[in-house]
Amino acid sequence: MNFLICCFLFFIGSFIATKLLLPLFLHLFYQAGCTKINYKGDNIPVGIGFIFIPVLSGSVICTILFHLGNQQFELAFLLGVFGMGIAGLLDDLLGNRNVTGLKGHLKMLLKKRELTTGGFKALFGGVLSLMISMLISKGWIDIFLNTLIIALFTNFINLLDLRPGRALKGFLLSGFLLFLNSIHQIFQLLLISLAGSSLAYMPYDLKARSMMGDVGSNILGISLGIACASCGFYTRIVVLVLLLSLHIYTEKYSLTETIEKNKILRYLDQMCR
Repeated sequence: MNFLICCFLFFIGSFIATKLLLPLFLHLFYQAGCTKINYKGDNIPVGIGFIFIPVLSGSVICTILFHLGNQQFELAFLLGVFGMGIAGLLDDLLGNRNVTGLKGHLKMLLKKRELTTGGFKALFGGVLSLMISMLISKGWIDIFLNTLIIALFTNFINLLDLRPGRALKGFLLSGFLLFLNSIHQIFQLLLISLAGSSLAYMPYDLKARSMMGDVGSNILGISLGIACASCGFYTRIVVLVLLLSLHIYTEKYSLTETIEKNKILRYLDQMCR
């Protein structure tokens, strides 16, 4: 089957599946009391990004059934989605927002011997990134490099998820740039699938009718990281430097304040809200 036709079918299929499932998930989360106060003070469902898990699972099943790629890569991708999705959902439902930032969570663990859900997510995310890297990499240098990229990409999208639609826009832009790069074909298809699902969900996020939560941002981030791990060596070095620089910057300065001070970034951030 022509690759462009496959991309179109994966995109449309994921978009339609998400549109059909969203009302069911919203009702389920409301009924279960999975709600939180957002930055506007409204009580809305949180963790709706969980919807990406069944949609991506369906996409992976299709790639396996129609022999569209490397099964080891497909299962590594699904491992990342399930693992970080569950860790994110735990943080959404049980997390304490009094501690923020990767540095803050690690301080709580190392100095006070207290494990926060954010600290667990960081440690688990590191181990999971290493496991996935070992499945899809060749040689120890690749494993080391890919582990960092997957872990940092996961946290990068999480850093963006402070205002409606911001994390989704960051994912779509990053995914588009990766799609144009030399990433493995199977990851191109799965990113296209996740893009379709993200666009179907986006109106709910932009209008602050629900929060995709850490479960959603984690899935978006680790998907980008795994896809990026199949890029060329020098491309990955550039991406790693950018991710490290951004994380160092956000430990000292507020990303939201930086966006507010920049006209172009502020315009993109406010777009479609």
